[in-house]
Amino acid sequence: MNQKWVKFSIKKLFLLGWFLVFSPFARTWGEDARSIPVDVYIIVDSSSSMEKGKEEAVNWLCTTVIDGIVKTGDSLSIWTAGTQPDLIYSRAVSAETKEEAKNLIRQIRFLGGAADYKGALNEVRARALAGPGNRMIYTLLVSGANPKDPPIKEAESAGLLLYSRVESFAGWRVFTIGLDISARVRESADSYMKNR
Repeated sequence: MNQKWVKFSIKKLFLLGWFLVFSPFARTWGEDARSIPVDVYIIVDSSSSMEKGKEEAVNWLCTTVIDGIVKTGDSLSIWTAGTQPDLIYSRAVSAETKEEAKNLIRQIRFLGGAADYKGALNEVRARALAGPGNRMIYTLLVSGANPKDPPIKEAESAGLLLYSRVESFAGWRVFTIGLDISARVRESADSYMKNR
């Protein structure tokens, strides 16, 4: 089979799965539109580049992601990306653990130095590959908005990214990332379509 076609098909499967699970249209179908649990991975830039947007970014993560997307039964892991990645939270989601996760996000200290995105993405990738194969993966990278320093440089992300979408806000950005875990993406999309 043609490798380009396979790579294109994997991207299409990932995009279809992402659209079905997380698009605004899917959320309008009702709160219970999603029937399978999702592994949610969040990387928060804790370097000084987040200084201008940290309050808005933290509020967005708590309301839009934790309260709006994450559901009971999902798993949630949160890293800070400072000079090295630091896993600050990893649990199955319930009403109580949602509050715990939001409190930890609100307590993140934004310090100097550069953010180790590659290290954090590698840790997310390792967890995603070790997890059960029947779950969709949703990965977010919340970064400071310094246009001179793109958070994901091609050289450092080679082999990690399959697809990413960027939303820019005043002082910060969020990247929705599709990790390059091709077989896992295929499995998750197939499982999602069978369990609808």
